[in-house]
Amino acid sequence: MKNCKYYNHFCIYAFAFILLFYACFVSGCSDSKKEDVSLSETDRLRIGAFMKIKEINPLADYYYNILAMLMTHDTLVRFDPDLNAVPQLAETWSCSKDGKIWKFSLVSNAKWHDGYPVTAKDVKFTFNYLAVHSITSGWAADLIEDIRINGSEIVFRLKKPYGRFLINAGFIVRILPKHIWEKINDPQKAAADGITIGCGPYIFNSFNREAGRISFDVNNDYYGVIPKIGRIEFHLYQNMDILTMALIKKRVDLFYKYASGYPLQYIKQLEKSRDIKFLEADSLGVPAALGFNLKHTPLDMIDARKAISLAIDYERIFQCFLRKKGALPGPGFVPPAFSFHKNFPDLIYDPEKSRKLLESCGFKDRDNNGILEFPNGNKISLNLLVRGNLPGNNQLVKLLTHDLEAVGLHIAVQYVDLSTWINFLNQDKYDLVLFRTTPWGMMMHAGYSSGYFDSRRKGGGVIGNISDPDFLFLCDKILETTDPSILKKLYHDLQSYYAQYLPAIALCWSKSIYPFYKNQQGFKINQLEGGLANRFSWNSLRFIKPPPPSKDSKAE
Repeated sequence: MKNCKYYNHFCIYAFAFILLFYACFVSGCSDSKKEDVSLSETDRLRIGAFMKIKEINPLADYYYNILAMLMTHDTLVRFDPDLNAVPQLAETWSCSKDGKIWKFSLVSNAKWHDGYPVTAKDVKFTFNYLAVHSITSGWAADLIEDIRINGSEIVFRLKKPYGRFLINAGFIVRILPKHIWEKINDPQKAAADGITIGCGPYIFNSFNREAGRISFDVNNDYYGVIPKIGRIEFHLYQNMDILTMALIKKRVDLFYKYASGYPLQYIKQLEKSRDIKFLEADSLGVPAALGFNLKHTPLDMIDARKAISLAIDYERIFQCFLRKKGALPGPGFVPPAFSFHKNFPDLIYDPEKSRKLLESCGFKDRDNNGILEFPNGNKISLNLLVRGNLPGNNQLVKLLTHDLEAVGLHIAVQYVDLSTWINFLNQDKYDLVLFRTTPWGMMMHAGYSSGYFDSRRKGGGVIGNISDPDFLFLCDKILETTDPSILKKLYHDLQSYYAQYLPAIALCWSKSIYPFYKNQQGFKINQLEGGLANRFSWNSLRFIKPPPPSKDSKAE
């Protein structure tokens, strides 16, 4: 019996050791380097995010690449909340009169997180490396003829005039450390040490995959303004319901989602909390738009597109979908937040005029079943392509189908996931498409939403439905120009083109709303970077300590 007792004790200790070993092993599988959650609450910012990050690789994981832009990786220039270019790795820059030579002078004291100096060689390497290895950076080889280095100056010689080099290259290309990435032949499969290293204000700390938490620590050797917040954590949630409860229960301090404010259907829940404040701004993106496949009949007819625009009850969409947070749209598509916005009268709702316009195109309801028919007798049925994972799309589709079927157009709705949605766009497998534009999307290519419509562009949610030489000429002229007075006229002409030909209809213009806890001050809204979480907030953000409890207050 005594031996049995000792044996039992041995089993207990052995089992405990196995549990301890297993726990250490599991924590080691979380991609964690030095995770420490013992920081004070006033030195740690917790950001709730609805995104799925699979790997900590800025060139392979779309969502982690966004975090790298916010936290760890710098670019040649940055754009402030008013969309003005400001220095980052480049302290000065210039452009030749013909728009073909761009020179950047780099700061002298930037260092990579591992201590190596940042040089012009890193910049040249990054552009050349991405041109070869990144599918989304193929434009670099098409645009750049040569890159030359002269000390801390780097000179880009372009194949053609390109006035938007600052936004389309200087801002979007995150500079990589040459001494790390030159050893990586396939960035999509990179798992080498150091792939998270940048030269930005924060350093990657850890990724706890099980907890859904990514941590970054302040870089005290940063060459720019050193943030006051010592650690920033991104807490990843599966859906907005869970994220909203986490915000209400103070498990996170604010919300981040690239390209949009907080979904409006959840705002009422947040408004009940006295501790949550809100900042808002007129959105640079279009939260909901209806695009036309101009290759398909009857949408190749301008009168049919005008009839559809007249069939939509924009006021009801404004009330139901946006809860009156925004504005009624105009036919120029581009929202009023842009400096060169051109004013047009609001799009109007006139179903009677819509029906008459459709009938003037030769479409009749010959069997009186409420659905119009082509002259050959076939029923008009339009395929509406919709992303199934975007909040609010179901409600919006109901409003649209109700309005369009009321004027005699049958709508067949097809809900698909994002990858299928993109593939169907590329293959022209749609008549109508429900889509949205992001602030960056409105800026890409020639700007003012041209990147969504230019037929020379494909992939990534681009509709590419305009091949009209007049439109392509406008885009090319904008790309060549750096003169603001000329740009204003060209952008007005571009919006007039949208208003006249209606390649797509903005269903509403919105305000982006950003909730945060009131013990935080100094947030800046930067929609190009995605809301309150941005480099300009890091420079000014500070916590206000809550007042000490009153002597008369009772402990809970």
